[in-house]
Amino acid sequence: MSKSRPLVYQWIAHYNDGTGYPQFDTKTGKENSFLDIDKDRLIKFGLYHIKKEQADIINKSGNNSVVSLEFLPTYEIKLKDYERVIYYRDVFISQEAFHRCRTCNKEFHYDGILRHVLKEKDLKLGIKRAETCPICPHCGSHDYFKCRNCGKIFNTYNEADYGMCQDCGRLNGYLERIVLTSGSLSRERRWIEYYIGKQSTIQGTNIKTILKIKENGNCTIL
Repeated sequence: MSKSRPLVYQWIAHYNDGTGYPQFDTKTGKENSFLDIDKDRLIKFGLYHIKKEQADIINKSGNNSVVSLEFLPTYEIKLKDYERVIYYRDVFISQEAFHRCRTCNKEFHYDGILRHVLKEKDLKLGIKRAETCPICPHCGSHDYFKCRNCGKIFNTYNEADYGMCQDCGRLNGYLERIVLTSGSLSRERRWIEYYIGKQSTIQGTNIKTILKIKENGNCTIL
């Protein structure tokens, strides 16, 4: 799992004798199993950022991939005798489509913002033809059309009768679309969410407290 997305948090189990059992061995970088935690001696369980020196050791071991982000907050769960620790993490994979404006070079998502242009005479004839194109929300740019013969610019295809430059005529005035915003790009995005908490059974009722922690350190109580 960690090879598909670098870890930014590591767990440490704290025992009642003052010792601790870390996720990664401090000398070898080898990952210890969560199942090997001594639950009888466990009094606290926490998630901590990975220090730069330790991250180098873990990455060199070749078993895991981690990143050191020292600004991340620490999360700890104190446990009473009847409480059990909860910890797991989920890796998410998303295929993402986006546009990049060629004028300002900024990204934006195409969420239905369209240019709709209908010439007045087309409306009278009942023609439902319109040029649609994303508008860059950062600089307002959009695709335009240029005559291949004389270079005259048209904001939309419908500005030229029959899609031809009036100055050059039908034989020479073909329009070329200059793509600024309509080109679509895609990428794969991956991220990890960390879950830490505790649970207990009181009078037959299972009671849980779980924190969902994002890679930037933001936390939500579930």
